[in-house]
Amino acid sequence: MPDTTSTGNSPDARRLSGAPSSQPQISLTFPNLPTQTQNTQTEPANTLLAANALPSANPRDLDLSLAEDVRTYLAKTPFASTEVRALSGGTANYVFRLRLEVPYKGKETLVFKHAKPYVKDYHALAFGLERQIYEVEALRRVRAWAPVDSVVTVPEVYLFDQGVHAIVMDDTGADSVALKDFMKQGRPSLEMAQQIGAALGAFLGGMHRWGKGNQELCGSVKGNAQAKAMSAWAFYGRLKDTLTGIASDVPKLSDPPLEVNEDDLKVIDALVAETTSTIMGVEDSFVMGDFWPGNLMVALDEGGNLKHIYILDWELTKTGLTGIDVGQFCAEIHLLRRFHPDVCTETASLVLQNFFREYKQHGEPEVEDARRAVVQWGTHLVVLAGRVEWGAKELTREVVLEGVQMLVDGYKAEREGLRRSLVGEML
Repeated sequence: MPDTTSTGNSPDARRLSGAPSSQPQISLTFPNLPTQTQNTQTEPANTLLAANALPSANPRDLDLSLAEDVRTYLAKTPFASTEVRALSGGTANYVFRLRLEVPYKGKETLVFKHAKPYVKDYHALAFGLERQIYEVEALRRVRAWAPVDSVVTVPEVYLFDQGVHAIVMDDTGADSVALKDFMKQGRPSLEMAQQIGAALGAFLGGMHRWGKGNQELCGSVKGNAQAKAMSAWAFYGRLKDTLTGIASDVPKLSDPPLEVNEDDLKVIDALVAETTSTIMGVEDSFVMGDFWPGNLMVALDEGGNLKHIYILDWELTKTGLTGIDVGQFCAEIHLLRRFHPDVCTETASLVLQNFFREYKQHGEPEVEDARRAVVQWGTHLVVLAGRVEWGAKELTREVVLEGVQMLVDGYKAEREGLRRSLVGEML
């Protein structure tokens, strides 16, 4: 991961400004998930360490948000490091790059991730520590499912110590770049943009199809109630207040107030109630939960060709609506071409075109999946275009109103209407 990595960026403090100060309290037991605190030894390929590999110092006396204490904690493990360096960019967790004394499975660097019961850069926002259980479980299962030759992959987890809330996992590389930044910098060629879109569409579509009705997989994450509540609130809980001027954290939209007609606001009321209820209740579909370009790390080979795209930050994984994963990704790519047209218009459009083609083939989406996707796309534009610093005030307001039209029309549309929408290529 680069120093500007978005690892731990779930949730982003800017994206969740105004967040409530508490989340639901959840009691969890996962007897089948091996953790270091359970003194479970596995084969070296799985590399979850036994308790006797811990340092002699009591790890509970250490503050693993500090580099020196991380180094002490790892001193008598295979991950003993000559250097532990904090990585910037993440907002939810404390993330460090480890430069190992001895290469581990051929790797000279790994990443150490430590969680506190709150968002690192926004302490008022509680974020339950059980999030790491779900993240590790998702990473383990998705990595086992993904084809070994897939361009898109997830980091391998080498250590999960639930007792001190620590994970050691793959480093995506010092030169890897978040897809959002990669595209803003104008780095992908038109051919590479096609490759990126196709690879992500095939992966996400295949994962969604694998997860639909998969009782074992869904059962492993369906208890992540805080992720459901956070996702529902972050988008749909703030949707109407963003448009009516009640929200105080979007000054670009309040002076003057946006003009949204009453009929559209009534549709939004119904949409918010129905979608929130469905998000909280769905139990038969597996989703990543935070599928946006800030969590997708692009790694190139020595020749500058696309090597891997790593999907990071699975703390919001859950049973959910697959269309929301799709809509969140598409909205962010769309924002790139709206606010950075000089460098992103062609590449962003090619990413989306190829994403939809492969998602349709591998995910076999239904009409309702497309509806959820376009509604999420529009909702994302409304809720986040004004909260994240994308660009000028007038363009921001224009994009937000585009989002209103998109989500209202999408919510009311039948199949043919959806086929004419921005997600039409899904059908």
